Amino acid sequence: MELDLNTFLTAFPFEPGRVNARLVRGADGREFLQVRVELGVLQLTCGGRPDGLPSVLEAVRQAPGGGLDSATCAAIRLELGQLQQRAVAFMAVGDAMRALADANAMLEGVDIVGARGPALDREWAESGRFSVLVLRTRCAAGALVSIGRPRDAASALDAGLGHLRDAAERIGIGAAFDSLSDVVGLRTLRDTLVPQLPPAQRTELEERLRAAVRAENYELAAILRDELRLMERVTD
Repeated sequence: MELDLNTFLTAFPFEPGRVNARLVRGADGREFLQVRVELGVLQLTCGGRPDGLPSVLEAVRQAPGGGLDSATCAAIRLELGQLQQRAVAFMAVGDAMRALADANAMLEGVDIVGARGPALDREWAESGRFSVLVLRTRCAAGALVSIGRPRDAASALDAGLGHLRDAAERIGIGAAFDSLSDVVGLRTLRDTLVPQLPPAQRTELEERLRAAVRAENYELAAILRDELRLMERVTD
């Protein structure tokens, strides 16, 4: 049996500055994600726990409510790290739907640790929630774009930014929120989606805006107002 991986790695080169991932089929027909890293290749299963072992998160999810010990929380954190790697890899291969499923599982795991873990693990969950929300927001927008709904993707980005602001306030970085690199990146992504919004009649948008204000749905009203301003810039 050939143990030298050089030929395999040469055919799947490492490219600094990007996530180099691909989907492959195993000998048994199962689908795997392969991610090229500097010193080799990670192979992740596409369903369940990425390393193929029994899911601790799923076991905790199915168990009755109650406190979790630090060892269980550590195992969940390890699994969440694997889910993050897989979500990023799914995004790299253009599968935002499965990336979103992993991001949702990560958010659920953070919530479970935050609600049921010891004090130190609850603190970790509080601080880690921000980065999980960043990933989930990107995945949600990507999933909507992939099915031809850029308008909803822009709305998802705005909603995600709202959740991120709340999370930032909770961990004491609210004052720096607007300058955070993740926030700037999400806003830039939203701005690139705005020109792709399908055309709409001004009267329809104005009526929807008035209805949103009457319903005190100010988040939607802000989105509609931005669309009207975009139309004004385009028609000027």
